[in-house]
Amino acid sequence: MRAGRWRRAGATAAALLLVSSLAGGCQVGPAPPGPAELRTGPPPWDAPRDAVSYIDKAGFERLPLDFSGPSPYTFTLSVTVDGSAVQLPAGIGVDRVRAEQAAVHTHTTDGLVYVEAKTTAERPTLAQFFTLWGVRYDAKCLGDACTALTVTVDGKPAAWDTPLTPKSHIQVTVRH
Repeated sequence: MRAGRWRRAGATAAALLLVSSLAGGCQVGPAPPGPAELRTGPPPWDAPRDAVSYIDKAGFERLPLDFSGPSPYTFTLSVTVDGSAVQLPAGIGVDRVRAEQAAVHTHTTDGLVYVEAKTTAERPTLAQFFTLWGVRYDAKCLGDACTALTVTVDGKPAAWDTPLTPKSHIQVTVRH
């Protein structure tokens, strides 16, 4: 008799669990990402939490976290606002919740940026990188600083939307 009662109790519990999960709209996977909004305030700027929105906004394909393109390379980026260095956060272009990344991303806070494009013909730009970072960037402004924006690549003047080239050092400087 006892064994029958336990079987019925187990069957009842399983049925209740099934009904509650169906009625509750059991959601599988992470919640949809928030919209990609470019910050227009002063630094510091963290890496966006919902990186897939920023990956899409920057025009990159979402790649698996373990992806490495045919000719991966790195470059360094230094950002200075009003004479003060701005730290690049780890995780720009990386969405760990969804296990996806952009071809351009950071792993550390030392200014080293990784480019792992699907083809060697792809040349991402500095503007795309700042979109991944979620920071307003154009020919005149970075965040809320909009005076004397300059870009150099290996010490030579460059366009604000310069392509990201292997083993280069890009410096972005701006004032309020």
